[in-house]
Amino acid sequence: MRKIIHSIDTKQSIFYIILEGRKIGFYLSNRLSKIFFLYLDQGVLVDFEIQPKMKKLGKMYYYQVAHFNQIIRLNPYHVHYDLYALRQEMKDVLSQNRYYLFIDFEMTMPGYHDQPFHPEIIQVGYVLSKAKQNAVLQDGYYILPKENRTLSKRTKRFLNLDEEVFFSQALPYDVFYERLKAVMDTYHPKLIVWGKNDLTALNDSFTLHGKPKITSDHDFIDLLKLHKDYFNLKDDLGLFKAYQTYYDIAFDQAHDAEDDAFVTKLVFDAFLSYI
Repeated sequence: MRKIIHSIDTKQSIFYIILEGRKIGFYLSNRLSKIFFLYLDQGVLVDFEIQPKMKKLGKMYYYQVAHFNQIIRLNPYHVHYDLYALRQEMKDVLSQNRYYLFIDFEMTMPGYHDQPFHPEIIQVGYVLSKAKQNAVLQDGYYILPKENRTLSKRTKRFLNLDEEVFFSQALPYDVFYERLKAVMDTYHPKLIVWGKNDLTALNDSFTLHGKPKITSDHDFIDLLKLHKDYFNLKDDLGLFKAYQTYYDIAFDQAHDAEDDAFVTKLVFDAFLSYI
């Protein structure tokens, strides 16, 4: 639906349009209201889709906005939001002939009574490639934690770890740091992650180990956020659910960083083909 706003109700996050001579109200959820309501005003052009069910507020029923396609102020002219342009920008960024590092971390988890607790990276998995091409590098290994010489039962159970095997195979953090630095210096990749946790974990690890940062936040692309923005998803989408949706194949998640990194690459390639 593409219409000009007649008026707004700021208290209830409702805007009104005139449709076939009638004043009709459209309600924004808290999530949409926080992002978009400040752009809405009388005379603003909105292009939007609605939910199949109406929303009852007090004694009145309102159509509920599912998502916006465009929000444009006409006087003076200014585009506040354009989903079509946003999708094209995604396509342009992801189609560049450059290297991408699909990376995933597994972290320590607190014991059931640990307070306070700071998670540490104890496993990394990564795949380096260009878009929709075979891997140039692929690896995964355990990383020794700095703070603890033992792993919590919760960590071992969640990651299905044998503690003796883990500590016999885990590499020092410095090895991980130098390997990642070599990849960044050689290939200058964008790092593709699923969600914000891996970016946070890596930044925290630099601080914990007293190392200069070798990545910036601008080096990262959150593939989960791209999916939410592109498809206007209300809730987070699981990585393996996304894989199953694209490939119509079930994939059991084993909480292994290398497996997760490889699945992230497969989802990235499928998303790029789709868009």
